[in-house]
Amino acid sequence: MRLKPEQLSQHLQQGLKPIYLISGDEPLISQEINDALRAAARQQGFDEREVHHVDHQYDWGHLLESANALSLFAERKLIELRIDSGKPGDKGSKALISLFDHPNPDNLYIILLPRIDKAIQNSKWFKTLEKVGVFIAHWPIERHQLPHWIQQRMAVHGMKADGQALNLLADRTDGNLLAAAQEVEKLRIAGESQITLETVENSVGDVSRYDVFALSESALKGDAARSLHMLTVLQGEGLNALQPLAILGNDVRLLLSYKQLCEAGIPPEKALQQLKVHWPKKQSQIKAAASRLNLDNIQQCLQVCQQGDLASKGMSSDDPWRLLSSLILKLCAVRPLHFT
Repeated sequence: MRLKPEQLSQHLQQGLKPIYLISGDEPLISQEINDALRAAARQQGFDEREVHHVDHQYDWGHLLESANALSLFAERKLIELRIDSGKPGDKGSKALISLFDHPNPDNLYIILLPRIDKAIQNSKWFKTLEKVGVFIAHWPIERHQLPHWIQQRMAVHGMKADGQALNLLADRTDGNLLAAAQEVEKLRIAGESQITLETVENSVGDVSRYDVFALSESALKGDAARSLHMLTVLQGEGLNALQPLAILGNDVRLLLSYKQLCEAGIPPEKALQQLKVHWPKKQSQIKAAASRLNLDNIQQCLQVCQQGDLASKGMSSDDPWRLLSSLILKLCAVRPLHFT
């Protein structure tokens, strides 16, 4: 079964399926879908929750043991799988098929993946899941779609905005759904229900938006000193670490795709065209970063992004701002000093 994110609320009124797969590259949307599923699960007695972070060293036997073990704390259990690579591999595929062929009614599975391609959707494990579960894919919100997205989000809270207000709010949070969501929440808390151009001008600043994007630009250029200074300023302003992590993470994934295409023999300009990087300034930033970093370096950056995402959501004890500093140093190809 396939659902669009906007169909989820109505679907949940009819009960839960045993398995949900969330796929997409926008962290905020994935998290909100997951939050809705978890809330519905709690209402239906899934009081215990386990989170499994799947990497190339993950032992799939742990998942099978957990799925078949009786819970010590609750009759029903929510099992969350986060597969950042998007591919479970041969062992993982077999484990998932064995679970999904005859799902335990006392278990609810939520699987979070980045955007998956047709090859994965044609795999045996995915088809097995789709027979008994739900696939929810979401796509990046393009710039021209952002005003409508903001309007829909406001409508949920009984808020209305005119076209000029929506366009200005979209412009000042361009490309960053988390920032847009935070601004809508700020207006809601302030008791604003009729949002005008003047309301947005008085309430929403663009400093954080431009600083976050400038931070990413500086890191891609390799300017470590400036990037770390900007990061310190952003942290001092009380910015949520998820915001720079989202922007930097998107650029790291873009850089990885570009590097892979170039190493596969595709000319740089064609690779950028294929990745829909048309802005000359962005093109030069990606080229600069790719010239000083190899694939292993970029993969390490991606791992730090993933660690930072977990830390910023309270899912690890690490400091997300420390991880952001480490990410910037890696992007700038600077080795941190170690003192003994």
